[in-house]
Amino acid sequence: MMLGYPYGWITAASLFFLLILVVVLSSQVVIKGHMRRIGNNDDAEVNIKALFGIIRYTMKVPVVQFTGRSVQLKEEVSNSSAGINTWKQFNEDIDADKVASAIDKLKYLLEITRNLTGWVRKTLTKVRLLEWNWSTSVGTGDAMWTAMSTGLVWSVKTSIIGVLSQMVKLQAEPQMNVQPNYQRSAFTTEWSCIAQIRFGYAILAGLQLLVRMRNMKGGVKAWQNILFKA
Repeated sequence: MMLGYPYGWITAASLFFLLILVVVLSSQVVIKGHMRRIGNNDDAEVNIKALFGIIRYTMKVPVVQFTGRSVQLKEEVSNSSAGINTWKQFNEDIDADKVASAIDKLKYLLEITRNLTGWVRKTLTKVRLLEWNWSTSVGTGDAMWTAMSTGLVWSVKTSIIGVLSQMVKLQAEPQMNVQPNYQRSAFTTEWSCIAQIRFGYAILAGLQLLVRMRNMKGGVKAWQNILFKA
């Protein structure tokens, strides 16, 4: 009878850790995005929470300045885990050369990584879009051009939602509106969304990407060299 006690404790402990693992893998990674442009004031923010808020990541872009040939971003990044929070600040100028370089890097990664687009599509099918709000006000100072601009903005918005609905699961009706401003020339827009993916799916997607990276020529180091080289 005494021999049964250790095995009973081992079984109970195994079941307990199995339950914890199931809860963790079933938990949601919540992604919240918000962007606003009013006049010359811009700000954008992305918040990611995982493991019931134990892991948090926040990226803020409080200032976007157009400086002629480039776009200057003043960015703040926060990482939080188990109550430890760290902030970093970055200033970056994005010009045409950097955009072209980023596009070239993406094309090259698509070429050398096996079925990378398939991995992206498969991962996005696991994402649930819980909320999508996008309101815009457009004015050109001329009634006819304002009406045409309003129609163009509506077309862009509906096209984006159409493409998005083919990639992710829409759990709520997207809320969008475009308000014409016939009195003056103006453009304001505000967008926000909330998306979720199960932590287990996110881990699996990361492992699948890691396998693809390791199987390509040069492995993970090749990805690092491509993404982070000057």
